[in-house]
Amino acid sequence: MAKKITIDPITRIEGHLRIEVEVAGGKVVNAWSSGQMFRGLELILRGRDPQDAPLLTQRT
Repeated sequence: MAKKITIDPITRIEGHLRIEVEVAGGKVVNAWSSGQMFRGLELILRGRDPQDAPLLTQRT
């Protein structure tokens, strides 16, 4: 059976962020994030490797 972990709120950013992770067998099988502020950076990052995010968003 999968275990769900929720981290809410994450506040060291503009706005608030919520992260939910579903773990089964010691591995992440699903993850969700939601935030209260939309700045459009999400559109730039769509389809990219998640490791690109810090490089592309560090100065915004």
